[in-house]
Amino acid sequence: MGFIAISLGESMDEQFIHAHAQSMLQKKASVHAAIARSSDERGIVLLVTGPGKGKSTSAFGMLYRALGHGMRTGLVQFITGTHTSGEITFLHQLGWMGQGAPAPVDYHAMATGCTWNSTDWSRDKQAADLAWQQALRMLGDDQLSLVVLDELSFMLKYRYLKVEQVVAAIAARPAGMSVVITGRDAPQELYALADTVSEIADVKHAFRQGVKAQPGVDY
Repeated sequence: MGFIAISLGESMDEQFIHAHAQSMLQKKASVHAAIARSSDERGIVLLVTGPGKGKSTSAFGMLYRALGHGMRTGLVQFITGTHTSGEITFLHQLGWMGQGAPAPVDYHAMATGCTWNSTDWSRDKQAADLAWQQALRMLGDDQLSLVVLDELSFMLKYRYLKVEQVVAAIAARPAGMSVVITGRDAPQELYALADTVSEIADVKHAFRQGVKAQPGVDY
């Protein structure tokens, strides 16, 4: 961005307003040029990873956005236990959850927890395989516009699923389908696959200050 000439006869407020207007004109031109260059229309892969809070929340935001446009969506939750989050409760209240057509949200949850509460790798592996079969079904459904694979990275970290099979299945999805993958410690293969990657940093968290997890905020 070049230098902006400001008259010495103007007050500081007038200088700021003039400089701001010039800056916005330049930004507008830059944005319009970028939009003109972006002409492809296809589904994309979005990876939301990192140790910070908000990965699944971000994915649900995209799912609700798609629903707002009248799109059908798919959702597989890979480490969700038997508790129900506010997002899932809300979708149930609307009657939008089901398995397969015509439900707006094609839904499956492992429901084993598969976290620090579980020590039975073989049992969790079976649950992961079942969840992955549901994910494969959704990834092959050309009527779904968006598929969310929530906490999928844990399935790869603990070797319940093979990263090669996951990458291949997502790459082979219908051209118009977008896929959102969440979870910390995502492998480099998912970084390479994704069109958009967001890393959420853990700067500060209320839980470490002794604040209990709260409905409506944490789940």
